[in-house]
Amino acid sequence: MIIKQLLGKYLQRSNRFPGVRLKGGRNLIVRMDTTNRCNLRCSMCSMRLSDLDPEREWHDIDPVLFARIADEIFPLASVVGLSCGAELLVNPDFGTYLERLYRADVPAREIVTNGLLLSSENVSIILKAPPTSLFVSIDGATLSTHAEIRGGADLDLITRNMKALVSERNRRGMKFPLLSFSVTLQRKNFMELPDIVRLAHTAGAVSVCSVPLVPYEGLDLTGETIDPEAPEVSEQIRLAADIAADLGLTFNSTSAPDTDEEVSCPYLKNWVYIDPDGRINPCPHWNTAEPLGNLNSQSFSEIWEGPEYQALRKRISDGLFTGNCAVCPEISGRFTNEISKC
Repeated sequence: MIIKQLLGKYLQRSNRFPGVRLKGGRNLIVRMDTTNRCNLRCSMCSMRLSDLDPEREWHDIDPVLFARIADEIFPLASVVGLSCGAELLVNPDFGTYLERLYRADVPAREIVTNGLLLSSENVSIILKAPPTSLFVSIDGATLSTHAEIRGGADLDLITRNMKALVSERNRRGMKFPLLSFSVTLQRKNFMELPDIVRLAHTAGAVSVCSVPLVPYEGLDLTGETIDPEAPEVSEQIRLAADIAADLGLTFNSTSAPDTDEEVSCPYLKNWVYIDPDGRINPCPHWNTAEPLGNLNSQSFSEIWEGPEYQALRKRISDGLFTGNCAVCPEISGRFTNEISKC
């Protein structure tokens, strides 16, 4: 047993079975986008703000830039997510990037999609170099709620797509990708959370993750935010957790931090966010108009150890929370504060 635990600590099985490799040096959690485009305009998404920018250029990542990221950063990462704020599947080359990630032997490889573009063709591409997890953004158990939040998206079509993905994966005798639901919890949908868990089970998902809505300046959504600790909300979260347990699903829900304890940033140590133009941001709540560096002109180590990152780490360690850090829900415990996103 001790030998097995030690092997598990220091070795990981290669994607190219049956090889194994050392785990050492993989501490980063990377979230990145290979495009800045999306086929939807969801009610709470900063993409709606981008539509108001007359100088906005819609494009996909430069393949040369992606290759640099794969060479420099993937070997340092324990987790890489190839989609963050945009829709990966609108990039016609997404399969190439999935394959590059797969061959980098990153232990946890994730993608997030709204599910509309999970056609049979795209499912086949995904299964050629499967991520370990595929998250689908589901924000309602009813057609009307999901459509209202998710820009008119057809929940029935998305559910059929998810079932087809799971069916084809199983037909091929594959374990990955594991299907999961990602829920942005808000006033419009928190009462549907238990039924969302039931839908996840029906679709073949293994887990449901819910996070409270964080409102962005300019979208006028403070009235839609919820307090996960409020009795009416926490009761639905508890019910959803119980149903998930009964159905054999994993359920995760973000709660407000305990503000009586010393607070610190959960991201600065090992998280990094990369946009399709190579700009580096330290967390999902950061103002993207103020990146900490750009991989087109700097190496990752120059950015990670550079003056901007060092100054930010110093401010946080000194308890000086400025800009979005001052209203960050994961530090303040408040989900009603608006975040400047761009």
